[in-house]
Amino acid sequence: MTRFAVIVVLLVTATAAAAAPSSRTGSQAVESRLCPFPLAVTVKQSAAGDQVATSVLHFELEGPSTVTLRNLRTGRTAVLRSPGPFAVDTRNGSVGFRGRHVWYWSTGARVPFVSTIGAGTLRAPSYVLLPGTSRARVIDPCALVAATAPSAAPHATPAPWGLPAYALSRIGYAGLIPLIGAVVRHDHVHLDVIVNGRRVVVPAGVGLAAPVDTGHGVFGRVANSPLHTHAADGMIHIEADRRGSYTLGQFFDEWGVRLDGSCVGVYCSGNGKDLRVYVDGRRRRGDPRRIVLTNRQEIAIVFGGGRVPTTYTGAWPGAGCGGAGEPSCVS
Repeated sequence: MTRFAVIVVLLVTATAAAAAPSSRTGSQAVESRLCPFPLAVTVKQSAAGDQVATSVLHFELEGPSTVTLRNLRTGRTAVLRSPGPFAVDTRNGSVGFRGRHVWYWSTGARVPFVSTIGAGTLRAPSYVLLPGTSRARVIDPCALVAATAPSAAPHATPAPWGLPAYALSRIGYAGLIPLIGAVVRHDHVHLDVIVNGRRVVVPAGVGLAAPVDTGHGVFGRVANSPLHTHAADGMIHIEADRRGSYTLGQFFDEWGVRLDGSCVGVYCSGNGKDLRVYVDGRRRRGDPRRIVLTNRQEIAIVFGGGRVPTTYTGAWPGAGCGGAGEPSCVS
């Protein structure tokens, strides 16, 4: 995925902000791609008199905000509040935040996707996330106003497997946090799933909240998980804004497909058929969920036989950055 352009604009001077009275701004929109129902989102923001409003990456920070979510099919409503303050370091442009923040992109319907509690920093000039003491939690607005809570269990169903109905719930179930800061790692893994000799499509849009086809690939309108697919070519993109490792099990969890030592989906070892997992042509025994994803791996999950690819023969999207032994993704 193309890295976000970084623009920071101070809308008022610090002196003027301190003297100005609080004011309220608002927006209303409907998001139709994220949930199994149309979702109305109303955002009201208070411009605090002692803060300088700023835009950074996909976000506009103006002050405390209230987000009202409404299921337009049932009328069910939920309200989220984001009272936490922020501050712009006028010496270098870094943005610090503390308290509770609800994060949503300033474009589109401003759908909330994650909350943080504690202090952190978006460090200029690339706006890398320094989590500090902040703890992040995924918000799924669809689940908050759904008529019934979505199931957390991955599906044990026959292939093919499409995209999950509640993408943000699945991202949270996988233990993944959607991106807030600039990308600090960008690697790629190719995944083949072969059932009874036939390749199963890994769909575009896994790990993307409200995926939309731009003509140049599929991208999320609301949020991006650090593990996602832009096309139905089996390429898993690792685009992370924080340090850490990612596993094959996490990808299958956010896809919503069961994977363990003996099963993929409904297909389980037995009756003369085995589930086998290979990395770069070498069989991996044990729990495949524990396989750590590294740059330019070829992972093959094979049930019931079939040719095992040893390498990916297509063109890799890029050389990779931010991983072990790789150059930095940021200047």
